[in-house]
Amino acid sequence: MFLSVIIPVLIIIVVMLAVGFPIYMALITTTIYLQVFVNQMPLNNMFTGLILSLTTNSLLAIPFFILAGNLMAVGTLGSRLMDVCRTYCKKLPGGLAMSGLGANAIFAAISGSAPAAVATFGRIIWDPLREEYGEKEAAGLINTGSLLSVIIPPSIPIIIFGLVSETSIARLFLAGFIPGILSIICIGIYLLVKYRKSTTDSFWVRGERTGALKRGIPAILLPVIVLGGIYGGFCTPTEAGAIATMYALVVSLLVLRDVKPRQLPGVLLSTAKTVAVIFILIATSNVFSQALAVTQAPRMLETILVDLSPIAFLLLVNVILLILGLFLEPSPCILILTPLLLPAAVALGIDPIHFGIIFVINVAIGIITPPVGLCIFVAVDVLKRPMSLIARGSIPYVVCYLIVLVLVTFNPGISMFLPRLLSGI
Repeated sequence: MFLSVIIPVLIIIVVMLAVGFPIYMALITTTIYLQVFVNQMPLNNMFTGLILSLTTNSLLAIPFFILAGNLMAVGTLGSRLMDVCRTYCKKLPGGLAMSGLGANAIFAAISGSAPAAVATFGRIIWDPLREEYGEKEAAGLINTGSLLSVIIPPSIPIIIFGLVSETSIARLFLAGFIPGILSIICIGIYLLVKYRKSTTDSFWVRGERTGALKRGIPAILLPVIVLGGIYGGFCTPTEAGAIATMYALVVSLLVLRDVKPRQLPGVLLSTAKTVAVIFILIATSNVFSQALAVTQAPRMLETILVDLSPIAFLLLVNVILLILGLFLEPSPCILILTPLLLPAAVALGIDPIHFGIIFVINVAIGIITPPVGLCIFVAVDVLKRPMSLIARGSIPYVVCYLIVLVLVTFNPGISMFLPRLLSGI
């Protein structure tokens, strides 16, 4: 029974994607098939579901954080972050590369958007990195450093997983914090070892650390306000997104004046396009999940998978998600597969918060790898270099993220420590 439902669904989705239809069209077509031919129900519920799925207040966090990131990319907040990190890292081996890693980490705690990170730091640090380490190494670091924006909160994929799975977004943010730090440590160790005989002291313009820090305070305060507000219990993730947007707007437009009023329509349009894609995916995936639930396919899959041990199940999930992540963006993967896999995970005693972080790291790796990784496409556009060069330079960093994935998968305490410690959030 399970295969009789799933096989036609997979055929419809794969064929439509292969001939060039967007993912939301494949999902809505599959939903119509399930409603009419499998569930034998009218389509009224589908149209109602499309609207109702976009009425959740938590969805507002997505456009807020994306807009905050776009404002940083247009203004000088990103370059100020880079200046601070360069100044403090220049004595370290591979200091310039370490500064790029640090700036990406701070930016990740603001925007939650990996493509925005590539676009921002690709323009700022490409030339210095290329001259210091060569094009392959520079392109790889710029491409893969952006993945921190998916793991470190506030992360757009984490927000989407929270909405689909109906788990606490604040607790998911907490769960993503230590894996994000682990990723920074793992890549940092690799850079320290690789460039142990080099420093960037002669590369970067000498200047007082206090001066760089003073110039960078407007950028550094933003993640402090966002994460401090969420973890301190002063605001919800949605409210934190609104605060981040207002802060970035006021500071960039009125204080630093590095964003001109004439640039705002372009920033808003870019944000609207990104948000529209995400929202239409959420709407179509929601009705697809509802139609699939009526067929009892998730329940049938759960009965099949509960015979596995939790370790075997997580291994299987990792393999499936890593493969699908090569061909699908994180949002469709999360929206389509979470309703299928989460019930089995819960039945096996796996905490939904822990499962969510594993899920997000898996699908996030796909955005920095070919053939359809979004960050690679952005890097190709920004750096004007071929995908093959960027992919080769990304290999060591992908290995670092895979190490973190293994550690998080089989050590639940890594992701669950903070949510359990701060259980009141």
